[in-house]
Amino acid sequence: MTVATTAPAIAFPGQGLKYDALVTALNAHRGHPLVGLFLDRFELADPAGIDLRDTRMSQPAVYACGLACVEATYGTSYRAPVTLGHSLGEITALAHAGALDHRDGFELVCARGAICHDALTACPGAMLAVMGGGQADVEWIRRQAAASSGGVLEVAGLNGRGQTVLSGHAAAVDAAVAMAASLGLIVNVLPIGGAFHSPLLARAVGPWRRAVESTPFAPPQTKVLSAIDAAVHADPAELRELVVRALLLPVRWLDAVCAVRDLGYQQVWDAGPGETLKKLGRRDHIVDFVDLTSAVAS
Repeated sequence: MTVATTAPAIAFPGQGLKYDALVTALNAHRGHPLVGLFLDRFELADPAGIDLRDTRMSQPAVYACGLACVEATYGTSYRAPVTLGHSLGEITALAHAGALDHRDGFELVCARGAICHDALTACPGAMLAVMGGGQADVEWIRRQAAASSGGVLEVAGLNGRGQTVLSGHAAAVDAAVAMAASLGLIVNVLPIGGAFHSPLLARAVGPWRRAVESTPFAPPQTKVLSAIDAAVHADPAELRELVVRALLLPVRWLDAVCAVRDLGYQQVWDAGPGETLKKLGRRDHIVDFVDLTSAVAS
């Protein structure tokens, strides 16, 4: 039997953020060690110069801001009772839970951004969010678009009952946009520089595995719920393998949110930056999603 708890879970977003939200967070948390490290590393005197499509910059920026947002509110010792992350945010969640040293996590995310940049330069792609319709509609679009374009197009994320993310070759994404429009579905090409969670990143798995295996992992100090299999994991070896596989496997966000509910958590705080996860969560009403600032104010 699920026992309800009033304690909040906390969730960290991936790199699919709005430009303004990330720039605002970078400016707000300039004094945080990780944000300062990021700005120095990429020689960004003005955070407005960040390029969201350059994974070498966007990924460490999102990681640093996610941890900074939480620590600005609760301090460095705070641990939510359960934490989870969307795509890249899973590494931020691991750092928040104590499974990764924060600086080690930053260096790992920098490596991820560089490895992804190299892989996606060699094999470019794009990502598309399809809103509305059912899974049968999305699968019809996916298969037709892949066949007509001759390219790869895979399900990269199951964000909710009414939102699925597709990832693959740009031509296949363009074909999917046209097909979705003909069915009256809403589409949004994501401002992400490549086809994450698709076979187009397969060439990155080897160097990414080496980067992950060279990074110290520890047993987390709080529950970590993976959005790769919607389960709680505590073994460092399991966490390493999930982080590696997350590069190619789809994000099962809807399943992960349901798992949070089944663990007895009725509220999830979107750590930010931005309100991406809150907006996703409020469409399905599985648990109460609020942004961290609003949660604290109330």
